[in-house]
Amino acid sequence: MRKIFMLVLSLSFSTILFAQKKTIPVSVEDLQLKSCHFEPDADAMKIFDIVETEFDMLANKYQISTRKVRLKIFNEKGFKHASIGIPYLSQKGIAKIKELKGAIYNLDPGGKIKIQRLERDDFFKKKAADHVGTVSFTFPGLKPGSIVEYSYTTVENSLVYFLPWVIQDDIPVAFASKVFNAPAETKILERVFGIDSIQKERYFIKNDRYQLVTYIRKNIPSFKKEPFMSAVADHLIRVSFYVLPWGGTYESKEGSSDIVWESAGKSLLHSSLYMDQVQKIIPGTEKIIDSAKAMLQIEDRIEYLYNRVKLNMPETVEQTRSADNLKEAWDNKNGTSAELNLILLNLLLQSGIECIPLFVSTRDHGKISKDFPSLGQLNGIDVVAFDSIRVYILDASLKYQSYQNPPLNILNREAYLLDRDSMHWVMITDVRPLLKTNTIILSDLTEDGKIEGSGNIQYYDYAKAYKLDTTLNAEKKKSDEDKFFDKRELDIKILSVKKDEPARSDEPLSELIEFVYEPQSNDDFIFINTQVLNEKFKNPFLAEKRNTDIDFGCNQMQMLNFQIHFPSGFSVEHLPKSTVMRAPDSSFLFVVSYTADKENIYITQQFESKRAVFSKEEYRGLQEFFNRMYAMMSEEIIIKKKK
Repeated sequence: MRKIFMLVLSLSFSTILFAQKKTIPVSVEDLQLKSCHFEPDADAMKIFDIVETEFDMLANKYQISTRKVRLKIFNEKGFKHASIGIPYLSQKGIAKIKELKGAIYNLDPGGKIKIQRLERDDFFKKKAADHVGTVSFTFPGLKPGSIVEYSYTTVENSLVYFLPWVIQDDIPVAFASKVFNAPAETKILERVFGIDSIQKERYFIKNDRYQLVTYIRKNIPSFKKEPFMSAVADHLIRVSFYVLPWGGTYESKEGSSDIVWESAGKSLLHSSLYMDQVQKIIPGTEKIIDSAKAMLQIEDRIEYLYNRVKLNMPETVEQTRSADNLKEAWDNKNGTSAELNLILLNLLLQSGIECIPLFVSTRDHGKISKDFPSLGQLNGIDVVAFDSIRVYILDASLKYQSYQNPPLNILNREAYLLDRDSMHWVMITDVRPLLKTNTIILSDLTEDGKIEGSGNIQYYDYAKAYKLDTTLNAEKKKSDEDKFFDKRELDIKILSVKKDEPARSDEPLSELIEFVYEPQSNDDFIFINTQVLNEKFKNPFLAEKRNTDIDFGCNQMQMLNFQIHFPSGFSVEHLPKSTVMRAPDSSFLFVVSYTADKENIYITQQFESKRAVFSKEEYRGLQEFFNRMYAMMSEEIIIKKKK
């Protein structure tokens, strides 16, 4: 206990030392530590994760953040946590990363501390997207018991918002601290998520002209992901910040959060970016605008312009609400998500289509807390377009997204509509089953007990977009299409895959799959599992306890028609029972039917969900439905071999 107490005490003191660019040195006792004292089963832990941010939102509008992390590796399973990737903004003159340092500590055979520091060549910088880079590195000589640490500094100019401070990780964190160094008149407000409170300290320096605001949290448990949870960011222990440069009375004003959001919206609509670029013709787009104006139907114009902007997408798009030069982005095909969508907004406006920008937070970025107006909660600008009967929500940065469907990454999320006359929050919803598949399988049972057949799978809407994106990624990795389909539980071999991409966005993607399936058998019987081409056959809801809400993304529909022809030397011994199963609130429907004649077996199956989001308190009922459904899907058809 004394060793643990001294560790915690020294870590608390290290916050002040860190502000002075010092840290507690690694000790022999640290290297001899065998487990995390508050999570003994952990493979690794963060001894500390400390960030200091110096900023000024008035004169120079800069942020300088220095982060230092020290990790303890307990066993070989923890090695993966010592492979580090650091994302950072890489805009010239705007943002950069510098002062990269790293070291690994081990005990030599004599029990003394051996330090190996990383060299400059050990850090690999890679461009992940336009204006975004990644620094990656590993630690040579890593072994169970090692301690690794790294630090770096990011410099960001002209930035006036703060991303949430994420305290929790997938390994436990013994000590986390965030230090703000800011002018004394600056007011820093915070909102804590995932816990009731956080330790906060504030004191003044440099003749009271500056302040240090320190946030501390100790013994933070690791975060465990669960199937079909919403964004990890929605559930991690984190702190969002809202900063008032001159102090102010935000807390005492009723409805003041609405005022701040509206101010943020107006700042975009009155900015030079919007007034001089979005509302004026972008040079080089005149012919596109003329072509759109020649179309009689507004929907046709929207589809044409949406697809035309997507032709100018870079290979990788940075998801951000930041935009700069729209003409340069158009000419060089290197725009951010915001730049692509503002270009789309421009073309729609110039073509006579009513449209409005939309501030969003994508699913991966996390849900928005409307009553706490931190602009770091927003990470995108989408477009809302109108014709006489319909509203279209558009994101031109999504390559395979149809203009007819709202982007999946903001579905069932709130977004801020930048209507000049009435700025307000809207919920993005769609009750259609936008993740839809239809599978038709025709097959023959051979004399040697194998099933040979072909499956025609049609993918609609989000299923189509996901499938196209997955296949593209597989092709980039020089993988066969067969390998994508071979990830199945059953003993099935894929012989060929033919893909038929539709000409129109409202048509499904079709795949024809030739396969051979060898069911389990003995001398007298063959046991056929009907989920031959089902890629997701495992029940995701086996855990007894659920800690997070369930988010399926959208409403769904999956249909199957399966015909098995069998020769005269076989007969049907057993068919599972046909069933209709419906959740009490009609949120789920599962229907399965089995029939047979002298030569064929016919199976039809349908799964439909009419709700996308369920609270963790509803888990028991949902789990019961899925347990029953997967049990029914696992029932086998039994074929008897005639003597």
